[in-house]
Amino acid sequence: MGDRFDRLKLRHANVEALLRRPGIGHNNGPTFDMSWEAWVWRRAAAKAWKTPSPEIAKMRVRRAERLGITYKELTASLMNTGANLGTAVMPLSLAARVRRGPNREVIVEARNSVAALVAKFGGRLFLLGDIDAVPALSDEERAAFLSVVNRAFDGKVEAVGWGHDGKAIRTMLRSNAVPHQEAFLIGAGMSHQVLGDSAGLPFTKDIEGWFA
Repeated sequence: MGDRFDRLKLRHANVEALLRRPGIGHNNGPTFDMSWEAWVWRRAAAKAWKTPSPEIAKMRVRRAERLGITYKELTASLMNTGANLGTAVMPLSLAARVRRGPNREVIVEARNSVAALVAKFGGRLFLLGDIDAVPALSDEERAAFLSVVNRAFDGKVEAVGWGHDGKAIRTMLRSNAVPHQEAFLIGAGMSHQVLGDSAGLPFTKDIEGWFA
């Protein structure tokens, strides 16, 4: 018995805290017991999610509908960043197929399901083009690419950036005077989730749930 307690003395000083570390999905709040910390946490959470005035609620609902996201996603982003969402970033490969025509001209073909969703979108829409996924473009073709894209999307695309990582997204947003806190990514799958996270965007909206 004594030997066992002697061995316990050798444990790391923070072992108890490590063993009690919350798992995946935990929001790092205190456990819901009757302690003072738990009471303060519950009070703060209730205040944050308190129903706003009808005018503000209606305004948020309308904005969420224009962006194709839920009221809860819009409100959570506002509480986390203090910024209103208004811009969506979408990978070009998800939005359209880019190919060369018979005369080597650049052709952009919108994916039908995505084109219908873009038509509903009421915010600022940016596309991120992966250089490796697009037929080699000259400087002139890249400069004219936005107008080519907008033929397929009825002028809904405001800007096109080039790259394949979060830095490219931040650069595109910055060059168009859009704080990254005001933009969200529309994607499909874990790779796009990682892309949005690396850009520091508030969240990534799966395209299957966009305007659902």
